[in-house]
Amino acid sequence: MRATLASSTRRLRRLTLPGSAVAAAVGLILSGCQTDTPVSNTNPDNIPTVPITAAVSVTGRNAAGLTTHHMFRTLGTVDKMLHPTGRASATGDDNGGNVNSPFDLSNFGGAVVDHAVNWNVYVTCPTTPADCWGTGNLGPANFLRDLNRSNFIRLANQYTGSDLYGQFPTGEITVDTLLDNPLTPLDIGTYVIAASLATGRSGYDNIFHIFLPAGVDVCLGPTDCYSPDDPANWTFCAFHASFDSPLGGHLLFTVEPYQNVPGCPLPGQTPHGAIDATASTLSHEFFETITDPDGETWGNVQTGEEVADLCFVFRNNEHLGRHSYVIQSEYSNNVHLCTDQP
Repeated sequence: MRATLASSTRRLRRLTLPGSAVAAAVGLILSGCQTDTPVSNTNPDNIPTVPITAAVSVTGRNAAGLTTHHMFRTLGTVDKMLHPTGRASATGDDNGGNVNSPFDLSNFGGAVVDHAVNWNVYVTCPTTPADCWGTGNLGPANFLRDLNRSNFIRLANQYTGSDLYGQFPTGEITVDTLLDNPLTPLDIGTYVIAASLATGRSGYDNIFHIFLPAGVDVCLGPTDCYSPDDPANWTFCAFHASFDSPLGGHLLFTVEPYQNVPGCPLPGQTPHGAIDATASTLSHEFFETITDPDGETWGNVQTGEEVADLCFVFRNNEHLGRHSYVIQSEYSNNVHLCTDQP
C-alpha cells in the first residue's frame, strides 16, 4: 500500500493576552443542552451534567485577559493544506513493513490525554446542535459518542500508551451570547473559562469544543482568520489550543467554526451533508488534542505537523456505531501510513 503525503508547515504560536485589552465584565448564560437524538437516559455517558439553567456571571474578558496562551495550532483551509512546502512519499503495509518513515511522529516528552470528558459548547444555536452543525438528527455529540465506542479511537493507543476505547464521554453546554463578529482569542478564552466554571472542570481530563454558528468569523490576527466572507484573510478552518487561567486552571479546547463551506471539506467529501464536514474537522482536532495537547508531545520532526495534519487528504466513509461519517484518516507510526485501523 502506497500513500503520498503532502506536508505543509503547521504554525505553533505562543501568545499572552494583554490585560490592557480587558473590557467590561461579560455575563454568559449557559444551560444544559438536550442530546442530539432522543434517548431514554438523558445522560448516556454517565457524567455530571451542567444544570439546566446556570447563570454564570464571569468577569469574562477580564479573566480571559489574564490567561497565558501556551499555544494554538491551526488547521489550514483546503487551499493552504494542498499547497505544501515539500512533498515526499511513505510506503508500508498493514503488517508494518517499514521500520520507520520520514513521516513518523516523535515524542518530545510532553503530556498526552488518555481519558477526558468532551464538553461541546454550542454558541448561539437557536434550535438544536444537529440543525446548526449536523444532518438530520446527527450532531457533534453523536459523532463523539460513536467515535468513543469504536476501534478507530484505538488508533491513538500507540501514542498515549493505554486503551482509549470508552474513555471520552461527552457532555453539552449552550451559550446564548455572541461576543463579537469576528471573534478574537479574547472572546474564545471567555467562552472556555465560562464553560469551565459552569462545569467545575479543568485540567487534562476535560476538553472544551467551541462550536461557532454559520456566518460567524474568528481571527487570530488581522490577516489570520476563519472568514469565508473575506477570502483574502481566510487562512484556517479550525484550531486547538491550551492555556492557563487564574480562574480555571489548565484548559484544553478546540474551536470549530461552521465547516460546511467550500474551503474546509474536500470537494465531494460530504455525502451525508454537514455532519461529515463537522465530524472530520472535529476528529482532526480531537486526535491532535489528545496526542499533543500543549504542542510539546507528538509531532513530525521535519515539518512540525501533528497526527492529523499528515492525513488531511485521506478521507473514508467510516461506520461508527449505527452511523456513517466521511472523516479523515490519522497517521500511524505502527504501519507508517494514514489509516483508520488501530
